[in-house]
Amino acid sequence: MQESLVKNTKEFILFFGALIFFVVATFFSLYEGSRLDNIPWEWPYSAIFTNWLSGGAETATDILTIDYLVYAAKFAPLFPIIMFVAAFVLLLQLAAWIFKRSKIALSLFHIACAAGLFVMSTLLMSSPTLGLELFSRLFFIMGFVLVISGVTSLIKARKQ
Repeated sequence: MQESLVKNTKEFILFFGALIFFVVATFFSLYEGSRLDNIPWEWPYSAIFTNWLSGGAETATDILTIDYLVYAAKFAPLFPIIMFVAAFVLLLQLAAWIFKRSKIALSLFHIACAAGLFVMSTLLMSSPTLGLELFSRLFFIMGFVLVISGVTSLIKARKQ
């Protein structure tokens, strides 16, 4: 009973710690990305969602908020990387709680996440900016770690 309480407490501390990191990093990422408003020649390249959803930006007020995150990831990647890692920790913790009863399902979820990370890594691999190149490497490393943990726990779960 005691060790179950300790485990649950550690999981909640991890979850809320990651949540705080996510919120703070999102704030700073949006702040850094808001520099996009002052650089109109970058709008066709960094305002991807604005271009995709509304055909382009004529003024700075046309730029969608998510494009600030894209700009920050490309040119000031520290806080977007912290934001992504924190969001991924939140996702993995939620998955651990959801699949608490089925270790095989959790292992398959990890492998599926790894596949998604490998796809994103491949898409960003040839990026001309340092920030997106860092994201590509981060996605590959995290995918590799998830494949190892997913396959290892899948093998352990099948032996039981």
